[in-house]
Amino acid sequence: MIYSERPLVSVVIPAYNVEKFIPKTLESVLRQTYENLEIIVVNDGSVDKTGVVVESILGNQNRFPYKVIHKKNEGVSVARNIGIENAKGKYIKFLDGDDWLVPDAIEVLVEACERNNCEIAFGGQDVVTPNGKFLYRYDETYVYEEGLKNAKKITKDFLLSRTHISLNSSIFLMDVIDTNQLRFTKGALFGEDNEFISKFLSFSSFAYVLNRAIASAVFRYSSTTKQPTLTCFHNVGSMKRLRRFFEIRNESEFVKILDEFVIPNAYAWTIGNLAFNGYPFTKWIRIGRRRNIREQVLKVKYRQNPTKMGRQLSFIRTTYALFPELTYMLLRLAGIIFKSKSRVEQMFG
Repeated sequence: MIYSERPLVSVVIPAYNVEKFIPKTLESVLRQTYENLEIIVVNDGSVDKTGVVVESILGNQNRFPYKVIHKKNEGVSVARNIGIENAKGKYIKFLDGDDWLVPDAIEVLVEACERNNCEIAFGGQDVVTPNGKFLYRYDETYVYEEGLKNAKKITKDFLLSRTHISLNSSIFLMDVIDTNQLRFTKGALFGEDNEFISKFLSFSSFAYVLNRAIASAVFRYSSTTKQPTLTCFHNVGSMKRLRRFFEIRNESEFVKILDEFVIPNAYAWTIGNLAFNGYPFTKWIRIGRRRNIREQVLKVKYRQNPTKMGRQLSFIRTTYALFPELTYMLLRLAGIIFKSKSRVEQMFG
């Protein structure tokens, strides 16, 4: 990067019970090629040694200023919001407490924003085991067409799942967040990231897309987001809030996309997630047969989303329409195989 003054970047890391994983997360930040960072870790009421581990690692380095905030458990949205309120940077970079960045991640993201005068830059995110073995690469699931893009086009592609923007693999201009008082929805456990990103894009003019991996998300079968609970319906709630947001802003094109594509997909993803992670069969069948849920899932349109994710949702829709019981059994079997493979790789990888 050739700029004489590198803008400050605030790296916000929400952390909850990740004592075994956050050392690698912090190591990936401390090894960044970009020099002007501040690190903000929000310890969200962890009951393990997360707080102690973070204090020890950051206290034994002097490369970057840091702040560790210890608070009661209120969820990842509140933790990120506290990070926003404490951030001093021109840009803010979110990173989950069990994931990690490639060494030049922040360097290339900032350079993309500064060179192109855009409010957001993002790249791809690989999914890996805790040992770093690839489960799938970023470009196996989504399309990343490199270059400067109109924010409305990116919003449309994002909503239609043609491309994906992860908090881990993106960077945001703080001025947009401050000016529009953007925050994550308190209490939301699923879909809150996509809701935030979509709202941010609506207040932006341009986005820069990088066709390369920026971060790695760690798949942990013990993660709270991998447990079979009805909180995964928060994903539907997040998309319905987003619909109201666009409706208020008279963004009729996005309202239509949410009605016809995003919300049906959210329902399909949710019932698929429940089956995949082992929600009890009899309870799942009762939920899946509810008229409003069934109507939404049957709206899923594969042709609008020819990616791997689109094919997965199309599979759920097709089998669910004919044999809901078969849908559950196939997804549950896939979940067992996937998690068993993950466990084996963690043990012997």
